[in-house]
Amino acid sequence: MLDLRELKTFQAVAAEKSFTRAANGLNYAQSSVTAQIQSLEGEVGVPLFDRLGRQVELTLAGRQLLTYADRLLSLADEARRAVREDGEKTGVLTMLAPETLLAYRLPDLLKRFQSEYPGIHLSLSASESCGTGGDIEPNVDVAFSLDVPLRAPHLIVQTLRVEPIVLVVAAGHPLAGKKRVKAKEIGAEQVLVNERACSYRALFERALRAEGVPVTRSLELLSVEAIKQCALASLGVAVLPEVVVQRELKEGTLVAVEWPRKPLVVYTQLYRHRDKWMSPVMTAFWQMAVETCAETMEDIPTARGEQRKQISAVKRHGNAVAFDHEG
Repeated sequence: MLDLRELKTFQAVAAEKSFTRAANGLNYAQSSVTAQIQSLEGEVGVPLFDRLGRQVELTLAGRQLLTYADRLLSLADEARRAVREDGEKTGVLTMLAPETLLAYRLPDLLKRFQSEYPGIHLSLSASESCGTGGDIEPNVDVAFSLDVPLRAPHLIVQTLRVEPIVLVVAAGHPLAGKKRVKAKEIGAEQVLVNERACSYRALFERALRAEGVPVTRSLELLSVEAIKQCALASLGVAVLPEVVVQRELKEGTLVAVEWPRKPLVVYTQLYRHRDKWMSPVMTAFWQMAVETCAETMEDIPTARGEQRKQISAVKRHGNAVAFDHEG
């Protein structure tokens, strides 16, 4: 029988790669940490760490056990929270979301949730990419994605809103205000984009290649804010979700480029692992996220007049069939 205390100590040593640092973090004596790891290794019958001087590294068996340890400890935490519920919701909610949504879509939700459920601690992490491809760690309760529609049998997915992707330039840029822009004109400019794993970057590059134009010059930046600021500095054509540049478009400091004719869209999606127990805390957050973040039919894009009807049609389709999608 695996001991949860030993698994927690094992998890800490794996994270710190040090018995000493793990002991300090857990407020244990180092000898106690060593004894617990030795007991766990005796239980499973194989070494879990390679001792490399003052640093330790997981063995292959250790890496395999860590996956199960994360899941077991997460499940144990859920069980404790479930039996302690007695009216006021308490506990920890672990959430993952891309930078764009944390900055532009989720602040109102987080403010409302903390106001209504002060006993719940929110643990937020920013995902490394705008889209996760459906990956979700066992310790994550709910996650958000800015991506093409997620289709994975192990997920429960709620589509919240359509997110138009726009190409924008500084007001003084040669492409600003042109009624028709050709793909080759885009290809001749430096393109300001996110990392290669970004879903809407892939959509943009695919649309450009479909017209026989490769991306020859690009400036890859780590954040949407950096991309926006570089666009404002006339460094090129930025590819961004419309929500990121709405204010600048209204103020006229950035101008939308009328390309491509067919709109590029991704979706704000809320998802969780199908097999994860839906605790009262998760249920409350999920319901509030749908109420707060789901778009209404009045959410009309402001960026490109020529494409408003097309994007509105996509929005109506999304509202009709995607909002209750599961799996």
